[in-house]
This record gives sequence, C-alpha cells and structure tokens, in this order.
Amino acid sequence: MATLLQLVLDGPDRGSALEMVHQLADVVDAFELGPSLLRTDSPTFVMALREASPDRPLVCWAETETEAEALMAVGVEGLTIPATASDEAIAAIIARGRQAERRLLLDLTHISDPAAHEARFKRLKPDLLKVPVDINIRASLAGLRGLEIPLAFSGDWGVPQVPWLLLYRPVALIAGSAAVTAVADPRRAIEAIRARMAVTPMMSRFY
Repeated sequence: MATLLQLVLDGPDRGSALEMVHQLADVVDAFELGPSLLRTDSPTFVMALREASPDRPLVCWAETETEAEALMAVGVEGLTIPATASDEAIAAIIARGRQAERRLLLDLTHISDPAAHEARFKRLKPDLLKVPVDINIRASLAGLRGLEIPLAFSGDWGVPQVPWLLLYRPVALIAGSAAVTAVADPRRAIEAIRARMAVTPMMSRFY
C-alpha cells in the first residue's frame, strides 16, 4: 500500500481553506480539518468541504464524543483525537468511531515521550498514531515498535525529509502550513513532495 499524502487545512479562514481544496484536490489523497477552523465554523463548514471535494476522505479533529458524533453525522471518514485528552474521552470517541466504521487517528503532538505511553496506546487501540517530526523520532519509534499500530508523520517537515520519513513505511505523510499552505505556490509544493515520494497520486486503502 502506497503512502498517502494528507493535507491539513489549518487556516487562516474558511475561504482560504476552501480555496486550497479546490486547488489541490487532484494532487492530494485526503484532507484534514484542524481544530481552529472547526471551532469557528462548526460542522457546517465540513459539509461545504465535502461538497467541494466529495471523492477525497476528510479527517476532522475531535476532543469529545459529542464533537465526534456531530462530525460523523456530516460524513467525515476519520477523526483525529489529541493524545493529551483523557483516556475516558479517547476511549469513548474510538468506540463511537468503530461503531460507525470510521478511522481513528491519535495525535501525539505535545506528548514529549511517546514511548513512555506504549501501554496506554496499546490499551486504547487507535487505528493510527500521528507522530510529529519535531520529537526524537528514532527513539520514540524504537519504543513503540511492539505496538503494531500504523504510523503517520505530521509537523514541520519539508521536501528534504520525505525520503527519510518514508523509510519508516508510514500510512501517511500529513502536510500543513510549514510545507504547503503558507508557501507562495501550494500546488508546486505538493508536486515537489510527490516527486520525492516517487509515486503516482493514488488513494490509500486506509480510509
């Protein structure tokens, strides 16, 4: 299964995020809506994104079971859950997501030592661990090797890091403002990432 390229829509506003979807839907495999736009525009905005790109999976940030249910009701394929949330909240979202056959991503941002949480992640059983590249990846992944939970890489990575990240066989590379949305030519940035990935843009079977 080829690594998919997922783009985080992280602002600055609804209009610019929609424009990114229109510009880049043919060169990315999935979109992710971060917490800032969800908090200001609610699931109504999710419906607008689904209409703009109906053939691309959409992942949304959810911190509570109520938020997760509202997002799944408008058709999102995946939920990103912050690992800093309580185990009770994470377990509730995962349970609801599994019932609805959605993908559950656990975001390890702000978890300084992911390996120290190995037993916790094993108990929670997300579908994927979303690992930011600004942590000590080698040490963290060595500590998480026994989990057998797929990985995705997020954070402030760029084109030069792509071949190195792919050595870990991630399900996805998740690009945001540092790599794509804040640069002068987002499409050119995506094409440069694709060239380093050396694959034809295609849908992953993850979603």
